[in-house]
Amino acid sequence: MNARSLILRKLKRAWAHLTFQYGIATAACAWAVWMHYQYRLQGSWIFLALPMIGIVLLALNVLMIVNEFATSLPQWDPVRCLLKRMECSAGLLVRLFVYSSLLWYANGMLDNKPPIYRSAVIDSEAWKPTTGLPVPYSWVTLRYRDNPEATTMVLITWEERGKLWGAQPVSVTLKNGLLGIPTVTAIEQDWGWFGNEILKLAPTATMIAQRKIDFDLTHDRWSEGIDAASRYLELNQNDWETAILAGSLLFEAAHYHDSLPFLEHAVKQRQTYENMQRYGLSLNWAGQSVRAAEVFQTSIPLDPHNWEAYYHLGYVYGDMGQYEEAIGYFEETLKRQPASLEAKAMIAKHRKDIALRDTQKRSNPTKLSSSSTH
Repeated sequence: MNARSLILRKLKRAWAHLTFQYGIATAACAWAVWMHYQYRLQGSWIFLALPMIGIVLLALNVLMIVNEFATSLPQWDPVRCLLKRMECSAGLLVRLFVYSSLLWYANGMLDNKPPIYRSAVIDSEAWKPTTGLPVPYSWVTLRYRDNPEATTMVLITWEERGKLWGAQPVSVTLKNGLLGIPTVTAIEQDWGWFGNEILKLAPTATMIAQRKIDFDLTHDRWSEGIDAASRYLELNQNDWETAILAGSLLFEAAHYHDSLPFLEHAVKQRQTYENMQRYGLSLNWAGQSVRAAEVFQTSIPLDPHNWEAYYHLGYVYGDMGQYEEAIGYFEETLKRQPASLEAKAMIAKHRKDIALRDTQKRSNPTKLSSSSTH
C-alpha cells in the first residue's frame, strides 16, 4: 500500500469519526437550546451562555481534528496530553450546558400549577448570530406593568419574532417551576389592550369583542372579561354565541356564579338542547340544584332520545339526596347509553346510600324526623 492510499484511508476514518462525535455534540446542544425555548429563564445569563457554547462547540471541533492527527505522537507527549485535556474540558462544558438545560426543562414541565399571566410592554427587540451555532437567537427586553422600574431580557421564538415589535403591549405566560425558578412559556400580543382600543372606535365589532373576551377570560382577567362581555351584550342582545363563549369560559374556570347571567342570556335568545345543558350544569355547580333540575327537565322534549339530560339529572337529584329519583334518571341514561359504566356505578352507589339511610332511620327515627322538618 502506497503512502497516498494510507493518507486517504486515514483521512476517511478521521472524517467519519469526527462527523459522528461533532454531530452528537451539536445535536445535544441544539436539544438543550430547544429546551431553553420551551421554558425560558429571565435575565441576561443565557445571553452570555449561548455565545460561549457556540465558541466551545467550534473549539471542540478544531480540537477533535487536531487530536485525530496527533495520534502519531507518543501517549506521554506533553502536547498530545494538553490537547486531550482541552478536548475533554470542552466536552465537559457542553455536557454541563445540556444537563443544566435539562434541569430547567424539568423544573418547568413537572410544575402542574396553573400558569401566571403578567402584562408587559416590549422595550426593545434584537437578534444576534452566534459563532458555532447554526441559527441566530432573538430576544426582547420586557418592562412589566406591575413593576415598571425594572426590565428583563427573554428569548423569543421565531414564530413570536414575526408578531412582536418594540413598544408593543404583550401578555407574558409564566410558570413558577417545581424548584421555584420562574420560567416564561409564551409571549403574545395583548388582545385585552388591543380589543379595548378597537372597541372604542367600533363597539359592535363582533370578532374583536369575542377575541377580547376570550383573551381576558383565558388569561385570568376575570373582571375585565366580564365587563367586556356585559357591555357587548347590551349592544348586541341577539348575539347568543358570545354569551355562550363568556359563560362557558367562566364555567371552565370554576366561576360558576359569574357564568350564570351569560348562559341565561344565551338560553333566552336560543333555547337549544346544548345551551340548556351548559346552563343547567352551571346552576348545579353554583348550588342552585332545584333550578338546575327544572332546566334539564325542560330540555328533554327538545331531544328526547339524548342521554345527556338524564345523566345530569341523576347527579342533580343525587346531590339533593333524592336517591330514588337519581337512580331513575341514571336508568334512563342506560337505556340510551347502555355502555355507560359511570351510570351503572352511580346506581350501585345510590342503592347503598338508600340502604344506609334506611338503616339510620330505623336506628334513630326521632332524630331523623326532627332533622327532616328543619
